Amino acid sequence: MNNPRVSVVIASLVGAPFIDECLASLERQAAALGAEVIVVACGSPEYAERIARKSPWVRVIHRAERETVPALRKWGVEEAIGEVIAILEEHCLAAPDWLARALDAHAGGEFGVVGGPVADNAYTRLRDWVVYFIEYNNSLPPWRDGEQHDLNGANIAYTRAVLMKYREFLSGGYWEASLHPRLVAGGVKFHAAPEMLVHHRGPFDYGYYLRQRYWFSRAYAGARSQHLPASRKIVYLVAAPLAPFLLLARMAARVVARRCRVKKFALSIPLLIPALFAYVAGECMGYLAGPGEALSKVE
Repeated sequence: MNNPRVSVVIASLVGAPFIDECLASLERQAAALGAEVIVVACGSPEYAERIARKSPWVRVIHRAERETVPALRKWGVEEAIGEVIAILEEHCLAAPDWLARALDAHAGGEFGVVGGPVADNAYTRLRDWVVYFIEYNNSLPPWRDGEQHDLNGANIAYTRAVLMKYREFLSGGYWEASLHPRLVAGGVKFHAAPEMLVHHRGPFDYGYYLRQRYWFSRAYAGARSQHLPASRKIVYLVAAPLAPFLLLARMAARVVARRCRVKKFALSIPLLIPALFAYVAGECMGYLAGPGEALSKVE
């Protein structure tokens, strides 16, 4: 491939049908733009071979040992040759013009990082709405166009120059907690691109999600705690019993302000509350004891 303008990196731990449908959403637009698509597949050789056989237009990097999602993404980033490196979560489906919109947002060369909203996939089960509202409540459409630092790692595109400059931080933890604060401190400009859209898809087992939410929260808080003073951690731990309800209130405010699936949110509240307690329990453990092995358990 001759110097593609954009590369897409996808870390794959969960597998079918998520990775298959994610790649299907990319195939036409990647071909139209001459984009490079890299899947870093963690697991058996047969799993990596299956992806390569089913999607021969994709470059597959196999990692046999269990690795974290950030570490898998780092392998892909280091192999990518595009001027822009877009990161897509395997649980998401890219809108037909997703790559074009990412390139449009980067066209002026002003921004080091651009990201877009995460829309739902018209789920039929409440448990899938729970996952969506907790994970992506800050990325609900509609989005405003402009500078925004808290972009979601499920739908984001960096210049290759930025990622290479900060490559030592790529595998240390979730990028929103470990990499992004360093980029902001280094003066890298972030931009929210409303039309750079992906759809998060289900289904997820509720018990599986509660476990994943705990591990993700612990990994995230463990990484974030490196940048927080002890006083902030103490305040959080003292307020922890109230935190699930404060999070629910903030989530509700965002849903209402954006008029995004308000009825679905109301119906999901009985399932949201236990998930938010798992969320807070993971963060408390992350602040108290660090990430431990949490990141390796996140899929």
